[in-house]
Amino acid sequence: MSKLKLDLSTSNLINCLIYAVIGALLLILKGGSLDILMTIVGALYIIMGIIDVLKTKNLTKGFVELIIGIVIIVCGWLIADIVLLIFGVLLIIKGAIELFNNIKNGFAAMLSPIATIVIGILLVVAKWALLDIICIIAGVIFIINAVLMLFGKQVTKRKR
Repeated sequence: MSKLKLDLSTSNLINCLIYAVIGALLLILKGGSLDILMTIVGALYIIMGIIDVLKTKNLTKGFVELIIGIVIIVCGWLIADIVLLIFGVLLIIKGAIELFNNIKNGFAAMLSPIATIVIGILLVVAKWALLDIICIIAGVIFIINAVLMLFGKQVTKRKR
């Protein structure tokens, strides 16, 4: 028998709320939520850079953070395009290698490599359509995780 224990601590509720909001944004805005995310991450880097330059007098770290923040805000989508293209090509190569290695093991052993190749091709050819699907899946995962976090360690077993 197992019992669920609800964790209603302030920090856990805040974490659950953050996860649920991110999940909802990903579900509603799909790929458009990445605009918001890149802007927030870029702004946080800029703020950290300013703090490092002004408060801690760590000029090198501060200027690197400032530059990273500005690059993320200004060139975020270009970087995302390049990363998705590279990731797609790498998936195609990985799938092709696995397909070649599993060709003697029968059709079932070739299903995973074929799926990997198809996903890689989709990332290269139709990356933004696939990105929306990935955002929906991630949104669902974030919302499920928010609910599960309410139960702390999830299910605990009673000792007999």
